[in-house]
Amino acid sequence: MDEIIIKNAVKHFWQVRANGTGVLGGKTLDGFIEIIEQVIKDSGLENAEIHTGKNTSQLPGYFRPHKSWDVVVTDNGQLIAAIELKSQVGSIGNNFNNRTEEVLGSGIDLYTAIEEEAFGSGVEIFTGYLILVEESTASLATPKIGMKYFPVMKGFLLDENGRGSNYKKQTDGSYPRIEGISYINRYDLMCKKLMFKKLYTAASLVTAKSSDASTGDYKSISNQTSIISFLTKLSNHCSLIASYQKPISK
Repeated sequence: MDEIIIKNAVKHFWQVRANGTGVLGGKTLDGFIEIIEQVIKDSGLENAEIHTGKNTSQLPGYFRPHKSWDVVVTDNGQLIAAIELKSQVGSIGNNFNNRTEEVLGSGIDLYTAIEEEAFGSGVEIFTGYLILVEESTASLATPKIGMKYFPVMKGFLLDENGRGSNYKKQTDGSYPRIEGISYINRYDLMCKKLMFKKLYTAASLVTAKSSDASTGDYKSISNQTSIISFLTKLSNHCSLIASYQKPISK
């Protein structure tokens, strides 16, 4: 995937936010939808239909009747992919928890519906989550973690090597407040765990500074959660489904 195309999608994101007309209408990430559409078209899945409208991209859930996904891909009536696109600019502290609850709820709901054969038996469905997070002083901050009687799980401490010496139960049975990883690194870890637990086939974190709006410059925090990895997995999945439709050569 050409870096320029991805940068154009990031530029579009900032432009829509700047003029304000498309924020409430959910248009900020349209550039990424265009990239996804192109990847699917280039994959060889000739009869794929890409649904992005609220009334056409609803899928059944297990814990709720239905949910609108940002991109739904079907082929001859078969569900091929469901993708959620999100962004986070400002108010990073409170909204990180909200975004985490959203992605978990959607992922578990769809994953369970797939298990319960809502889309047929033995289906292979790509589930994707992509989030663009503003790189800022707030999102790079390393907030304190404070839980009184239980330790935070591994991966969330800024200094995991000092866990045994600096983060241990005190005489009153409580744990001290301690510096954790940044919000951006929390998002990266969350995306990795979503894939590890197979709630999503691919989960990607894109970070960008508002000061780079004119260039569309962006960053990936890890190869595993990069947008390139996300798009490669999507392309491979669609190409695999396309290969199933070809006659078996004898």
